Amino acid sequence: MVEMATQFKQGCFKAAFIFLTCLISMAAQSQTLLSNAPKGALVITQSDWHSQNTQYLANPASLMKIFTATLATEVLGENYRFKTELAYEEKTLNQGRLTGPLTLTLTGDPSFTQKDLHALLMTLAKAGVKKLDKVEIDASRYQGHAWSLGQVWNDHGICFAAPTSAAMINRNCVFGNLKATEPEQLAHFYLTPNSPLTVENQVVTLATNQAESCQVLLKVLGANHYRLTGCLDEKRKTLPLGFSANEANAFFKHILMQELALLGFGSEIEVSFIDQAPSWLVDNDKSVKRITHYSAPLTKLVARMLQRSDNLVADALFKASGHQYVLSENAGAASFKALDAYQKGSLALMSLLDKNQIDSQGLVVRDGSGLSRENLLYATSLYQVLELWLSHPKFAWLVEALPIAAQSGTLKNRESLKHDMLKGRVLAKSGSMQGVVNLAGFVQVTDEAKGLKLRPFVFMVNQFSKSKAVKPAKFSVEELALFKFETGFLTQGFGP
Repeated sequence: MVEMATQFKQGCFKAAFIFLTCLISMAAQSQTLLSNAPKGALVITQSDWHSQNTQYLANPASLMKIFTATLATEVLGENYRFKTELAYEEKTLNQGRLTGPLTLTLTGDPSFTQKDLHALLMTLAKAGVKKLDKVEIDASRYQGHAWSLGQVWNDHGICFAAPTSAAMINRNCVFGNLKATEPEQLAHFYLTPNSPLTVENQVVTLATNQAESCQVLLKVLGANHYRLTGCLDEKRKTLPLGFSANEANAFFKHILMQELALLGFGSEIEVSFIDQAPSWLVDNDKSVKRITHYSAPLTKLVARMLQRSDNLVADALFKASGHQYVLSENAGAASFKALDAYQKGSLALMSLLDKNQIDSQGLVVRDGSGLSRENLLYATSLYQVLELWLSHPKFAWLVEALPIAAQSGTLKNRESLKHDMLKGRVLAKSGSMQGVVNLAGFVQVTDEAKGLKLRPFVFMVNQFSKSKAVKPAKFSVEELALFKFETGFLTQGFGP
């Protein structure tokens, strides 16, 4: 008995020593990680292997799309599709001429294109409608501004920040480019033909020795009217450009009128916007003829949003979720109907978080894309949402929709994920803007008992400042330090 007791004590001492050694090792790793933090930046980590500064709110940038994907899954469902519909009263069709209005109902489909519009109108012609007197566009689904509060104003007019409204076509964008010419001459400017936008070019080509500080600036002159100014280095072959509408209804109307003329529906058609659907359409009379286009299902739209960090899709889903939430939960409540589309989305998101016991106190949510500078989230709240993806079957599919380190989407070329240990084993959403470099998702580790295991993490860096990279270096000293820090944090996720 004495011998057994002695062996037991020795075993306990050995186990305690190993445990203490592990704790010391982990503490040392954490201390090393902390010492590599970018100078002056607010670094927040949340995971089961390392957490710091979780008491602070931070700008999530595109990590907001994690919330949006969760909200859209909950409120809209995996099979949700945006609907665009033509409708008319059959009794107003006489010998191919529609004397009553053709109503076009728009619901904010971010994937709707001119090709889709053309197909709808072709189907209308095949149904026997040859001439039109009047087209009424119902784009009244959303109230309020097309951009969120806190969005940088000088992003307006640039394609990645195109307005999100009920009326969307061709991503509310037009593409073009600038090419350098001879020094002191105007740069050559190209814009897609028959564009709904007017862009004046005043960009001058400069000799390389004079072009060190050259930049191209975009000035808004009016509704869908812009001016380019500044200069271009003579060695710059092509500068690709993407312009967005700043007046979405006018943008859509321009393209619609082009298609109507192309298909021969008439040259003097009255095209207007209406504030609400006409009574004959709302009553769902059987004599009403409908031609409908559906977007891809929510699963495809969310995959695009997460893989490409698509802002237009994100805000479209955020607004659609808010709209549906108010309809289903607060039907008839005038106070909720008066909210703008972004406020409804925020209301729906807070309800979802509260329902799942996720901390929403103090969060500031302005949009679904993360473009707003006013968005503020806790890493803890994001972490809890990621845990929800793992624990609730309804959200499980979202994990596979995330980009994969060194393989797909926005993580394919992320410098910090090129470490051999991380390639193909980090599934996450990135989020970046001036002063912000974020990443949140999962590391995939091998568990001896359970096989593959996903460990959620949130890594948020705000107030990050960097100097200019000195050629031939691709990155600044501060960026390289941040990459090293992020790599170190993630590789720790494969430890105890």
